[in-house]
Amino acid sequence: MQIDFYEEFPTKENLKKLKLINWESKVFIAVNSVEEFQKFEKQAKRINKKITYACWPIIKNSYWISPFSNTKDLIELFKELNKYDNHLLIDLELPIKKILILKNIFWYLKNKKIIKKFLIENRKRITTAQFPSSLISLFMKFLGLDYNIKTEKSLMWYSSMDSSFMNKNIKKHLSKLKNKNNYSIGLGTIALGVLGDEPILSPENFEKDLQFVKTVGFNKVIIFRLGGLNKEYIKIIKRFLK
Repeated sequence: MQIDFYEEFPTKENLKKLKLINWESKVFIAVNSVEEFQKFEKQAKRINKKITYACWPIIKNSYWISPFSNTKDLIELFKELNKYDNHLLIDLELPIKKILILKNIFWYLKNKKIIKKFLIENRKRITTAQFPSSLISLFMKFLGLDYNIKTEKSLMWYSSMDSSFMNKNIKKHLSKLKNKNNYSIGLGTIALGVLGDEPILSPENFEKDLQFVKTVGFNKVIIFRLGGLNKEYIKIIKRFLK
C-alpha cells in the first residue's frame, strides 16, 4: 500500500516526524496561502527530501471549503491557487462557523458552480478530502461536498470519531465501491485536529483499519495526521507498505 499523511499544524515539532518516514510518501500540509506553503515545504525538504509535499489550502472564515464559504473568499483562494501548479488538497466540509450556512444559503448555488469549475479545470492535480457518502450520497452532492468529477477522492474514515453503527455502515460502503484505484482512504485520528477533541485511534484499531482497507482492495491511505506518528504506529505501517 501507499501510505501518505495529512499535517494540519506544520510546526517544527510536527515536521520533525518526517524523519520517521523512510518510504515513498506524500504529505499534505495545511496552510493559509501558497507563500506559506512554500515556506513550510522548504523546511520539510531540509528534513526529508524523499517525500513529496502537497498544498492543503485553508480558506478564510470557514476553514474548510464548501458552497457555504463566502463567495469572495472562494474567488480569492482559487485565483491564488491557479498561479500554483503543484498538487492540491481540496477539503470539502461544512464551515467550522455554522452561522455561515445561514449567511450564505442564498449564494449556495453560485458558490457550488465556482467550486465545480475549479475542480474541473484542475482535476489532474487535485485530491478532494470528503466524507464517505454511504447513507447520504445524494445529500452530500446536494450540499456541494461531493462532485462527479474525476479527481482522486480521499474518503475520510476516522473510525475513532464514529459510532459503531456508522463504522459498520462506512465499512459496508467502502467494500462495495467500484474502481477503488480512484480513491484513497483517510484513516485516523492519531493526533488532535482543529476541533481539539478528536478521539485518538489506538495502535490496535489502527492496524485493524489498515487491514480492512487492504482486504477490500484499496491501495492508498492518507493518515491524519503526521504529528501523531511514533515508533508504535511506524511498526504497524511497515507491515502494509508495498
